[in-house]
Amino acid sequence: MRYHVHHSMTTPIIHLANATVIDPAQPDPPRDLYIHDGKIIAQPADQHTKQTIDLTGHTILPGGIDMHTHLVTPAMSALRTLQQHVIRDVISDQLIGSPTWLRDEYLKLGITTAIDAAITPGDAPAAKLGLRELEPLNTGFLLLLSHHADLLSLINAGDVEAATELAIKLFRNATAMGIKLVNPGSMQTMDGPALDVLDIDQAVEGMQATPRQVLTFFLDLSDKLNIAHPVHIHLPQLGTPDSSPTTCQWLDAMVGRRAHIAHLQYHCYAYDEDWYLRSDVECVLKHLNDNPQITADVGLTAFGPAYGMTADLALHDRLVALFGDEVGPTLRFQWEGRTSFGLQPLDRDPQNLGYAMQWATGLELILLADNLNQLSLSIDYPNGGAIASYPQLIRCLMDKSYRDALLAKAHPAATQATNLKQITRQLSFDEILQLTRISPAHALGLENKGNLNLSSDADLVIYPDSISKTGDFSQTPTHVMIDGRFL
Repeated sequence: MRYHVHHSMTTPIIHLANATVIDPAQPDPPRDLYIHDGKIIAQPADQHTKQTIDLTGHTILPGGIDMHTHLVTPAMSALRTLQQHVIRDVISDQLIGSPTWLRDEYLKLGITTAIDAAITPGDAPAAKLGLRELEPLNTGFLLLLSHHADLLSLINAGDVEAATELAIKLFRNATAMGIKLVNPGSMQTMDGPALDVLDIDQAVEGMQATPRQVLTFFLDLSDKLNIAHPVHIHLPQLGTPDSSPTTCQWLDAMVGRRAHIAHLQYHCYAYDEDWYLRSDVECVLKHLNDNPQITADVGLTAFGPAYGMTADLALHDRLVALFGDEVGPTLRFQWEGRTSFGLQPLDRDPQNLGYAMQWATGLELILLADNLNQLSLSIDYPNGGAIASYPQLIRCLMDKSYRDALLAKAHPAATQATNLKQITRQLSFDEILQLTRISPAHALGLENKGNLNLSSDADLVIYPDSISKTGDFSQTPTHVMIDGRFL
């Protein structure tokens, strides 16, 4: 996380009075909050040192957290350059903009913390500078280590001691929040097709270590470093009919181990004779429930423009084979001279079978989950769509009639190859706060965020009281406070 500037001890105490305070982390939250030095404090004895703000008719919520997004990666920089100078008509200005534009998009939705999910060691210094442009938004990043060439060479050679020493050096120099793996055990090459992982115990061509050995190395590394956020894993076979069996195999391989699965929705599919894909959410949820120490962000998708951005070149190759240049030019970049990333413009048309299935399966995944403590809301921006799509997706989770109306306009596979139509559940407002505040804070190890407990960071958003009834996050908060300061 970015470092906060400490306030002077002479800073007055801010008293937020007469508000409705909603915090699912507390069974009986206080009606008034007191803020000092960027923290929530108990009611002070000295009543003359405070500045009182009357919030009658307003509701105070903890600031939201987007735990899996892309903010300042080289891929985002490339997209911004392409948008400005090369393919302006392809990249929607509602999807991609400057860092300050992106910051404002988050703050308008009451999101006060966003985590970049993939920064390489070589790009970490530039990323830390880039994240400053998003201030006062709280930011941090995960360090992508799964395809670091020198590290993989040591792992392949079986030199665990040297590999561990190098990985610790890379992680500490980067000052990252956690370790990111993308399709661990696969081969990413700039020339020719990438090699995807088919079985966790079968090494791909060019690798001596199996995917299980690569995974175990990083799980052990995270434990050795005592990192609050467990290893954050983009699994193999994303979006394919083999994704669900692969996901279940990998979850079984992590019994008793802390881990976090990225954009789980893309990993919940089995083969269907009629539609090619069918949702296998129930099977994946069973394996997730059997591993309560494992968390996941969902990776919902919205209809409309998006941009496929990935260091999983096997996935990029599949996107190119499916769509080619029909939406816009597809590009592959060398990243740090050690690995690569692909860019693919997407038009998430509801009549497209794949996009309709992804939209429906993501919603189904949340609505069928018994334990929302394990799940966090994410869209893997910009892969799943624009930041501004969050309110519509939240409405789909809270309002069956609304989601059924969208489902009726989608490709029939979304109705016939998922269970979404049959699901009657509508999430409560507290459950939305669980998915957008409590769960991501827990998964990231951020004890002082996502709640309004005493000593927690004073990151909060204020809405009219109607917010708890409507769940309408498309309305801009009347006030946003980060680090104890109103913006």
